[in-house]
Amino acid sequence: MTFMRLCRRPLFIVLVSLISVALHADSKQQLDGNLLLTGMDAGSTDNFKSGRAITLHYNYYFNNWLAADAGLLLSGKTLEESSEDIVGAYRTNIQTQALLLGVKPRYRLESPYEFYGRLGLQYWRTELEVEEYFGEGIPEGASSATDTGYGYYLGLGAAHYVTEQFIVLFEISRFMQLDVFEGDTAYPFDLAINAFSLGVGYRF
Repeated sequence: MTFMRLCRRPLFIVLVSLISVALHADSKQQLDGNLLLTGMDAGSTDNFKSGRAITLHYNYYFNNWLAADAGLLLSGKTLEESSEDIVGAYRTNIQTQALLLGVKPRYRLESPYEFYGRLGLQYWRTELEVEEYFGEGIPEGASSATDTGYGYYLGLGAAHYVTEQFIVLFEISRFMQLDVFEGDTAYPFDLAINAFSLGVGYRF
């Protein structure tokens, strides 16, 4: 049994426990939804274009300044600039999903403003696909591979309370996926996803 399999069950148990506790809480919960503009960096000479993603966060506040943060990251396909070799042209695209679990500290200024952060671990699933385009008479092709693993995420944001329940969010984030395709290739890489997002929150 691998380390990844050993860690997967505790992560799931902690997430379910947080949600169960929060369902019995009173006015200490918040739901956040963000639309992200992303930049993916896999190191080496990759040249990925900007992409888009969404995050959904559920927060349970232990006190006035600290909350548990459980969330989900879903990205669209992010394309790399087309490249050429002696056979033809090829292009790589990447797509990822991640389960997020961490904490969210905040500092409430005079109403209606707030600063907050996010910090935690992620369990990710990432798919890499290569599309190939050959010369005349040779059919195009595509091949893909998928990997899962662990990493971390962090973010810094500002919030504007339109009301005590409805909130507008501005956030910069970094999601770091470690050792992608380790064991499957001689060239594993770390995938950094840097993002700026705009979102809304609802506190209840």
